[in-house]
Amino acid sequence: MSSPTPLTETELQKLATLSRLSFNGEKLAAFRTQFQSILGFVAQIQELPTQGVPPMTSTSNLPSTPEREDSVTAPNNRENLQKSAVQAEMGFYVVPRIVE
Repeated sequence: MSSPTPLTETELQKLATLSRLSFNGEKLAAFRTQFQSILGFVAQIQELPTQGVPPMTSTSNLPSTPEREDSVTAPNNRENLQKSAVQAEMGFYVVPRIVE
């Protein structure tokens, strides 16, 4: 298994900025370790033999996909759920715009 190239501190800071995260000394080191572990797992998956395996975009039409009856299991608690929201209007959560 090939291991991914270690990330530089500049690359880590850029990833953190893109992810809207901020790290200092120890937390940056922990982030590096965890992220390198994730990249190692992705590299391991990329080594799997996939020749002859058709690409899939969904599993919903496969005979092996279990189906269950669509039934209401809990009442609509939208008002209670939105009490903890930073901002909600007309039954929707209001979030900051991130795409210009």
